[in-house]
Amino acid sequence: MPQKSKLNAEEKVEIIRKYQQGEISLAQAAREASVETATIYRWSTRYEAEGAGGFLSYQKNRVYPSELKLKAVQEYLSGSGSLREISKKYKLRNERQLSNWIKVYHAHGDFNSVKFSGGGSYMKQGRDTTQEERVQ
Repeated sequence: MPQKSKLNAEEKVEIIRKYQQGEISLAQAAREASVETATIYRWSTRYEAEGAGGFLSYQKNRVYPSELKLKAVQEYLSGSGSLREISKKYKLRNERQLSNWIKVYHAHGDFNSVKFSGGGSYMKQGRDTTQEERVQ
């Protein structure tokens, strides 16, 4: 479920616009919004990638194809960029998304065994066994 923000989208856009145009510093923008400086940086990155629409509330989470997840994770693991750079390249909402995919990749080796939407099992489907194998 999406979190409720203290500021509406227009207020965020105005603060980010002032920050990006150099009217206020990062620290001043953070004070004005009553958030951490890292949050202002994330908002700025989101605004660059998605525009003002990036601050609108979503009714449900985004779903990314397994191929995109695998490509992003492999790019990060090969050293092609930082979490921030690769997240920006693939237009992820934040670096935490990519970080979670990396954890799943290390634990399971792929993304097909994990259902990200609607819950589900993290385990792969077991193979059929014969009666002999079950007795042993």
